[in-house]
Amino acid sequence: MDIHLFESKTLQLPSPIQELNISQFKEANVRVFVKRDDLIHPIISGNKWRKLREYIRLAKEFPQLPLVSFGGAYSNHLYALAYIGHEFKIPTMGIIRGKELNKSSNPFLEQMFNWGMELHFISREDYKEKISPIKRDSILIPEGGYSEIGINGIQNLVSELENFNPSHIVTAVGTGTTALGIHKYWKKPVIGILTLNNLAEIQQHEEELNSSGITWKTDYIMGKYAKETPIINDFCQSFEEQHQIKIEPIYTGRMFYGLYDMIAKKAFPEGSTILAIHTGGIKLPN
Repeated sequence: MDIHLFESKTLQLPSPIQELNISQFKEANVRVFVKRDDLIHPIISGNKWRKLREYIRLAKEFPQLPLVSFGGAYSNHLYALAYIGHEFKIPTMGIIRGKELNKSSNPFLEQMFNWGMELHFISREDYKEKISPIKRDSILIPEGGYSEIGINGIQNLVSELENFNPSHIVTAVGTGTTALGIHKYWKKPVIGILTLNNLAEIQQHEEELNSSGITWKTDYIMGKYAKETPIINDFCQSFEEQHQIKIEPIYTGRMFYGLYDMIAKKAFPEGSTILAIHTGGIKLPN
């Protein structure tokens, strides 16, 4: 299938931009908008599609090579990759953390297998070292999609801002791919709100790309990665009730919580126009 045809027929692109109107923002004299990448598609929403898009193009050039990547048992990244492989008839392989697991361990893995992804389960020790059991030639996508290829996919997001000119862009940070990609093509203030304790890794990525100028915020990690906290859970529920926008507690919940807190602390100059990137997320398959 052609990428452009798939985008026009299957995806909601460009994704809409929605303003959040609450008294807190008016009192701070700032405007806050959300780039609704969560609406791109139910499964490959947000930065999942952005980061994988250019890998599809590469796979089309080398159809004999499977797309291979790493992830946990509930990896949104691998789930999206499996779906893309199914839709584009591209062979995919997932290297899963946890040798004790199998394709029937949870609905995510089962669905990925049913979409045709070849699953390989490895020990946590091998996973930490990213030791791949796959010996054949392949196209390797780093965990979470971080790579120069993944970053280049963010260009399409930035191109959709041609008629919108915010003073700041804020995004959640896992591997840093989205923030680094936005900064590469936008060249204005970007704030990345980290969701796990990997600032050293993020800064290493900056050095690799010879990039600088992104503000990395570590104030809202709140403990161990993916560990739920009552504060963020309550915030996500309140946010959805207030704006009718679903967010999840691992990435977008922490990002929006941090953004609200920064505005309350007057971290943005008066008159700022802030664009928050809703990087998506998926529901547990039925």
